[in-house]
Amino acid sequence: MPAQLPILISEARQGGRLSPIHHRWIDFNRQLTGDARFLPNERSIEEWLEALKDMEIADLRIFWLTFSRIAELAIKQAGDYADNCEFQAAGDLLVNPRRIDIYRRGCPTPIAKDRHRGLSDQFAQAIGDENPVAWLCRETIPHIREAPLIPQLERLLSTSEMMDSRYLTTLTVRMRRVADTIAFLNAWQIDDWRTLLRRMETGDPADRRMISVNLCRFDLDYFYAMGDDIEKLILTHGGCSRFLRHLPFEKSGRIKQEMII
Repeated sequence: MPAQLPILISEARQGGRLSPIHHRWIDFNRQLTGDARFLPNERSIEEWLEALKDMEIADLRIFWLTFSRIAELAIKQAGDYADNCEFQAAGDLLVNPRRIDIYRRGCPTPIAKDRHRGLSDQFAQAIGDENPVAWLCRETIPHIREAPLIPQLERLLSTSEMMDSRYLTTLTVRMRRVADTIAFLNAWQIDDWRTLLRRMETGDPADRRMISVNLCRFDLDYFYAMGDDIEKLILTHGGCSRFLRHLPFEKSGRIKQEMII
């Protein structure tokens, strides 16, 4: 990606260049668009969010549209995981907290829960011959430090007061769709992509249709549309986006002061 964007016709007509802040937001979003061609994962999504925290905010609309683009990549990835029977990876994005600290009574230092192991397995040596449930209830106190990624993104977007309610509804619907797809494939005893492929190639036509309509098969249409809106908002210093609420200027300013990521 070039270090400096060329001066566009729309900018020249306004008789001036974009500010360095606006250049950085365009660069960031173009990089995001380029990165979307590759398979993202939870870690790469977290890295984009960390980078976003360091960006200076000149226009709150640009910030939340960019944040929404990252959420779009996350929900797309969760849907792809579910469609390919990678249920653990989908669950990590959707329901499995990223960090849980376990406090043993009388011990001030927490123990990080192994994300993919049950507590009874992790504490098996300490539990010994006792009933695992009784021991864990008596001896440990769990504390969620980091929520699952997608619900956290959805919560922040919902409480931002900037996003259109219709868009937020589509995000909630797609979160449910991922969970429904996982439940459907499990109910049909399809637990890996090879089994899924075999069912889709050799199964009864009615069964193939049933499987097909219960997959997520998400696209990135919103992701790309938001990217277009960001460039239009920056280059024209105006306009709007169908993904945003239309708030008066003073309302947007107040939210900016209160926003915490």
